[in-house]
Amino acid sequence: MNHKDCRSTVLRTVYGKVTVKSPRLWSCACQRTARTQHVVHPLSKDLNWRVTPELEYHQAKWAAHLPYRQAAAMLKEVLPLDNGISSSGIRNRILDIGKQLDADIERDIAKLPQAVADVQVRESSHVAAVSVDSAWLRNCDSGRGPGRHVNIVAGRVTFTDGPPKLYAYVHREVTSAAARLDQFLSRNGVASDERVTVISDDAGEFEKAVQGSQLARGRILDWFHIAMKFQAAQRSVFGSKMIDSMDQESVET
Repeated sequence: MNHKDCRSTVLRTVYGKVTVKSPRLWSCACQRTARTQHVVHPLSKDLNWRVTPELEYHQAKWAAHLPYRQAAAMLKEVLPLDNGISSSGIRNRILDIGKQLDADIERDIAKLPQAVADVQVRESSHVAAVSVDSAWLRNCDSGRGPGRHVNIVAGRVTFTDGPPKLYAYVHREVTSAAARLDQFLSRNGVASDERVTVISDDAGEFEKAVQGSQLARGRILDWFHIAMKFQAAQRSVFGSKMIDSMDQESVET
């Protein structure tokens, strides 16, 4: 490529703002789609947000543990960033990273092998347990979102050796909960001829996800929700006005 000129670009790094030279090159003949040449910016192509990977890592790491405003204040406190970082900038970075992660997951889902009916399956020896639960969180953008609250589904896989792994998604924002479960299990070493048992509550979305999954053998209720069902039955019996103290004692024993 022929050199056209060189301009200055401001990069935000963990050491503050740094001004670097950004050369501009003429496209070579093999890259021409028309008769006219076009200008190529190598540095701008690799650093779209004008942020180094190290600063992006710290933004994503601390924004995952703290509110955006607190994460920005903490990074300004420990790094010489001056005015090179803001809570809105961290929020935009997290949203961009989330879109990239979703795109990677969708590509993995498209590459998942199809289930074969005649293959003899076995219990996974690598995965010890898979637990899934959900929670309702207030939607910060209820004007354009699905409602005032969103249903967050979180899963955790425990291995026979090694630390556990986590995954999560917004229930109504994914194409298939079963495909998300299969992608998560496949990525963590569950083969196509292996199956795992999922521990969850009796919510309908978990039942559909397990039934549509190719790698889940079935679903069992966790001890917490089993205890809740016994507690509800106990309150139903003992809350009746027709039962006296003697009958209550005999039922409990």
